[in-house]
Amino acid sequence: MEKFLYLTKADWADAWIKGGQIPISLASSYLSDSRDGILTPDENLVHDSTYPIPDFHQFGIHLNNVKSITMSGNKFNGKKIPDVKNASYYKEDGLILSFCDEQDAKIAHRMGKKVCVKILDMECLKTVLDKEVGSKGIMKGCTYTKGFQRDHFLKSTEDFWQKEFRIFWPKNKSFWVNIPSNIGELVATYE
Repeated sequence: MEKFLYLTKADWADAWIKGGQIPISLASSYLSDSRDGILTPDENLVHDSTYPIPDFHQFGIHLNNVKSITMSGNKFNGKKIPDVKNASYYKEDGLILSFCDEQDAKIAHRMGKKVCVKILDMECLKTVLDKEVGSKGIMKGCTYTKGFQRDHFLKSTEDFWQKEFRIFWPKNKSFWVNIPSNIGELVATYE
C-alpha cells in the first residue's frame, strides 16, 4: 500500500529515503482555535453520541471528559432531555503520523508543505514504527462527517481536502524514531 507524505522542509525527506530519525508528534500539537492547513479545532477530540454533548448545557447539564455515559427519561423545566446511551466526549492525546491518499500540488500548497515523499510500503513502515514506539498503532484512512461526532479517524468534512490516512498510537509524549532506508522516494517538490 502506497501513501504520500508532505513535508515542510526538503531536507526532512532524507530520513524517509536514506533512513534516519523522524519525529512522531502528539495529536494535540495539531490543535488550533481555527482550521488552518494541518491545524484543526477538534483534533484529539473523541465525541461519540447521538446528541451533541455540549448542547446539554441548555438543560443545565455540563459534561466534559465523560466516557460511556447513559442518560434517559430525564426532564428539565418540563421539557424532555434527549436520551443518550454509552456517549463519550473527551480529549485523548496520542501519537499521530499523517499521510495522504494522493499526491497533489494543491494539497501540498494548502498544507504549507514543500516536498512530497511516496511511502512505498505502509505495512512495512507500521511494523518498524510499532517496534520503535513500543506498541501497536492503529492504521487506517480518515472518514469525514458533517455531524458533530469525532475521533482520531473521523474528522469534519471541512478537512476532506486532506484525504488523510493515519497511524495512531495511544501514547502521551512525542517520540523520535529510527526508520530504515528505502521507506520512501521523493516524488515532488513545490515552490
